[in-house]
Amino acid sequence: MKVIPSQRLQHLRKSERGSTAVEFALILPILASLVFGAIDFGRMLWFKEVLVNATRVGARQGTLFAAGNGQAQIKAAVSASLSAGGVNPSGLTVVANGVGSPQGQPLNVVSTIPWNYFVIDKLIPAISTPNLQASVTMMME
Repeated sequence: MKVIPSQRLQHLRKSERGSTAVEFALILPILASLVFGAIDFGRMLWFKEVLVNATRVGARQGTLFAAGNGQAQIKAAVSASLSAGGVNPSGLTVVANGVGSPQGQPLNVVSTIPWNYFVIDKLIPAISTPNLQASVTMMME
């Protein structure tokens, strides 16, 4: 049986071979963006939780200093807690208001650390979180 070239072209036009690969190639960037974006967002939430806990440790340390300057001790406690949680404390700023106040007065500790996403900010430049911040208030003991 001899195949006429026009019949061969009609057969190729009707064939769906390779359509799955083309569809996958079109969907893959969107799917990868969603997966890596979710991982990146989860990583940010984890770092935020470690920062909140470290700030809580620093505030607890600060409530123990009834007199004198406890700023350095508070920052050291926050930094050590961040390191123990697996977060690099470089760029950490800690501001403690109320250090050395009398018993029953509030001590407010605010910790800020620079933050960069791995994927999200490269895909969507409008989304950026330059700093993660945590604030904890405790009463002086």
